[in-house]
Amino acid sequence: MLLSFRVANHGSLREPQELNFVPVYEDDRPAVTVAAIFGANASGKSTVVDAFQFFTTVVRDSQARWLPEAPVPLRPFLLDHESRHEPSSYAVDLLVKGVRYVYGFSLAGPGIIDEWLYAYPKGRKRVLFERNGMTMTYGATLAGGRVAAERIMRLNSLYLSAAAQSSHRELGVVWSVLEAPLALGDATRQAITEDGATAALFYEAFETLGLTLATEVLAAADLGAHGIRRHGQKDGYSPREKLSEARAAASSESLEFVHRVGDEEFVLPVEFESAGTKTWLNMVIAALTVIAAGTSMWVDEIDVSLHPMLTAKLLTLFQNPELNPLGAQLIFTTHDASLLGTMLGEQVLRRDQVWFVEKDAGTGASELYPLSDFKPRKGENFERRYLAGSYGAVPLLPDTAFEDMLKKYWGAHDEVVSA
Repeated sequence: MLLSFRVANHGSLREPQELNFVPVYEDDRPAVTVAAIFGANASGKSTVVDAFQFFTTVVRDSQARWLPEAPVPLRPFLLDHESRHEPSSYAVDLLVKGVRYVYGFSLAGPGIIDEWLYAYPKGRKRVLFERNGMTMTYGATLAGGRVAAERIMRLNSLYLSAAAQSSHRELGVVWSVLEAPLALGDATRQAITEDGATAALFYEAFETLGLTLATEVLAAADLGAHGIRRHGQKDGYSPREKLSEARAAASSESLEFVHRVGDEEFVLPVEFESAGTKTWLNMVIAALTVIAAGTSMWVDEIDVSLHPMLTAKLLTLFQNPELNPLGAQLIFTTHDASLLGTMLGEQVLRRDQVWFVEKDAGTGASELYPLSDFKPRKGENFERRYLAGSYGAVPLLPDTAFEDMLKKYWGAHDEVVSA
């Protein structure tokens, strides 16, 4: 479970920014399970998701996939002459099996500048390792296997990733938690794979969480489709079918959707389904899988192709402790201000689940800040106040800018015609 994510010099996030999941108000859990990021277009919302995705990519791939002499694929702030040459840094606080860890690193073009991992098993800091360039320092509590990881570590790879590659037990556990989160952006948000991998994942998640919950989630969407199966299979996958068998069975055949009209069933291929149906299906697949694993899911522009009530329904899967017993987290960006209000008589988002991103017009740098900084009262109309500009993070549009532009165009057009 993530307690916080910190980043500096990534995209428009020039200065250090922190997304903190520790509850501001009373909560039985150590971290909120939903965090929503609001802001104007081009304010930096997507950059927050991209920064975390980059962080997990470095953790997952730096040792296993990056070429030994390849430069680090940096994404620094580019709107001044200094930041593009300065290091970028990333760090997280997280809970792993009830123990708090703090892990982070900074990097520049040639490779990793520094890296650190601390544990707090009884609330007191224990250094597991610290790295400066290629020099390692170990804490007394870190178990064996340290040398094997150091031997294969490269300038452009993380020590934590090298430790996981060399099967270090304790560090491998931390690595597996950090590489597990799922990020959904433009490339993955709406597309539904037809090679069977998604279908197998779909049914694995349903089997893990139970068919009753799965059926309820799908029925709540009210999109017209009542089921999904692979082409040519009458009854779809058995919920008890093994994952390997499901993947093998679906690998060569596309998916199709079952619709019921009266007493008849009609089967439609995936290409005839709406973007909303496919987006919802992908969201459900990802959400159920993440909830089953107790990890985190980061979604850029969650409201694309989804009705606000569907988005709100998705949030309830993460917010309900009975449905989400492992504390999986959903972090998303959105323009949908209705999520700041109430639906079906309940507040969709709590006060400490709302964040804003605003870009400084003078520097082009983005600032990330929480709604709780404004000390809002419980029951306050967050939606109305946000749209009125009380919290910032909304576009500042001149009252008649577009109208004046169009009038100017038509005036010039009329002059040309009359001439």
